[in-house]
Amino acid sequence: MIPVFVLLYLALAGGVLALRGKPAYPAAKALAGAGFCALAGVCMLRQGGSPWPWPLPAGFVLCAAGDVAMGGYNLHRRTRALLWGIVLFAAGHLCFLTGLFRCGAPGPGALVFAAAMALVLGLLLHRGRLDMGRLAPGGLLYCFAVSLMAGQSAALALAVPRPGPLLFAAGGALFWLSDLLLLGLYFSRKKGSRVLHIANLASYYGGMLLMALSLAWPAALP
Repeated sequence: MIPVFVLLYLALAGGVLALRGKPAYPAAKALAGAGFCALAGVCMLRQGGSPWPWPLPAGFVLCAAGDVAMGGYNLHRRTRALLWGIVLFAAGHLCFLTGLFRCGAPGPGALVFAAAMALVLGLLLHRGRLDMGRLAPGGLLYCFAVSLMAGQSAALALAVPRPGPLLFAAGGALFWLSDLLLLGLYFSRKKGSRVLHIANLASYYGGMLLMALSLAWPAALP
């Protein structure tokens, strides 16, 4: 059953790429989000070991909602939609982080990585390479959260190199990369290119695929 849901999800994600910039773009994102949420649910039901702790699975639903908001921003460039997207994605990352912390305490490496990435973003904003306007404080907090999630998932995979943690770490790295590309797409003083947008979408949907698949294996609980 899982391969069927993977193929369905890939088809829906491909639809997002095909409908970029068109009126149906947010709807395509909603369907793709429903696809990776369904895949995550099927993977949770199919695995018979220790389940990934809550509220980690809820992060998929929140990210799906945030992606729809970002799709609306892509079409209409309304700041409110962008703000909702950031808030929903941040809430999703907090769910992922809480679940990861329940699998193992955050290591110093993950915290240092997150702080360093927030500092780099702060320097880019200060030097005018990026312009987030009034969203800058929230952007710094979001950068810290997504970097901490990527760092913590990598630390967990290194400590417990099993399929579940390894897949989640790989997905978390792609998710982090998609947000890095998003900075250049939305907040750079130079206009974002078509290639950058496609790379942003591909890394995000690829990351969500791997993270959803990770739930098919037991969590790295002590």
